[in-house]
Amino acid sequence: MFGLTLEKLFLVAVLAGIVIGPQRLTVYAQHLAGTVRSLRDFIDKTRSDAERDIGISLHPHEWESLDLRQYDPRRIVSDALHDATAVPPSPTATPATIVTDEMIDQARHVRFGQKYLITGTAAHPRRILIEALAHDDPRRIAAETRDSPPTDNTVQ
Repeated sequence: MFGLTLEKLFLVAVLAGIVIGPQRLTVYAQHLAGTVRSLRDFIDKTRSDAERDIGISLHPHEWESLDLRQYDPRRIVSDALHDATAVPPSPTATPATIVTDEMIDQARHVRFGQKYLITGTAAHPRRILIEALAHDDPRRIAAETRDSPPTDNTVQ
């Protein structure tokens, strides 16, 4: 607090007691208490007026749910990467052998001869070179075959 420690504040209080004197010290202490009390009342009145005008509560414990730090992109990515519900792949499996439903759905939209696979959202698209995918990836297989095999149980 501005470089003031408890020892320095105590020293200032002792010096004030000596300079002011014991007779006037009680009067000044009462003035200080009244000033602190009126300042606290002013803050409470201002807070209640602001709550009434704005229409929301200004108590700190109610603002914790509105903490903007929870929307920090670094925190969101970190939480997503360290998600406890994510199932790690088995140590014997290679990434190319794990086929997810998302990969199968993307393979349904791949055309023959397509060079890039577009993933992600419209705001943040990601282009993946199909030749860079594993040889047994369903998206690469769908791009290399002229008639992609049906992936569901529909009759043709």
